[in-house]
Amino acid sequence: MKVISSLSGTPSEQSHAYVAIRTMMNWCVRHGLIEQSVVPTLKHSSTPRNRILNEDELRTVYQNALEFPYPFGPIVQLAIMTGQRRSEIASLRRSWIDEDMIIFPEGFTKNKREHRLPLSQTACSVIGKIPNTGDLLFPARGNLERPFNGWGKCKQRFDETLINVEPYTLHDLRRTFSSNMAMLGTPIHVTEKLLNHVSGTISGVAAVYNRHSYMDEMRTAVTAYDEYLETLINP
Repeated sequence: MKVISSLSGTPSEQSHAYVAIRTMMNWCVRHGLIEQSVVPTLKHSSTPRNRILNEDELRTVYQNALEFPYPFGPIVQLAIMTGQRRSEIASLRRSWIDEDMIIFPEGFTKNKREHRLPLSQTACSVIGKIPNTGDLLFPARGNLERPFNGWGKCKQRFDETLINVEPYTLHDLRRTFSSNMAMLGTPIHVTEKLLNHVSGTISGVAAVYNRHSYMDEMRTAVTAYDEYLETLINP
């Protein structure tokens, strides 16, 4: 149960790991490989997926990310600035970046579709300061060909100095990004484009016929969000 306990900072992953191990043990019992499951009843809480950081919390996390060393500090900064999934940020490659745009190739996003994401000036600055260790911006320790994967320990160290911030996950930063886009008046279909959501306000037949990229609208949105974050840090 050490593995499951180590995932206490990511309740959803902890729950998935527990279910997977329990299912495997039950399969072993049914096939006569073991007499009884060695997986005890585990009481763990799963935080509802509706957590949004308020302005004070976001300010604190963002300021900590600005001071926290590579690679986790810049990862959190980009998570806040872009709203992308942590796995997508960890997989970022220099060959995907074209000046002020990230072009996620097919197969590297959750929905397996190409995703073109405009970057704000601040996000470009963050990327420009990342050490050049090869194509991957955030390689795993000791393996430059694999993306960063030290989530648990790094986040635990990152959160140790945070004050007045309730428990949160990196995915909550994505949800916070979406909420703040709405607060800034960004149309929901533009936010969904930024987040690379397939199902949403433009779906079904409308999605088939609507081939507009919304790139100009997305650039306007990320610029407004960049200004919002700057005001948040320097009111």
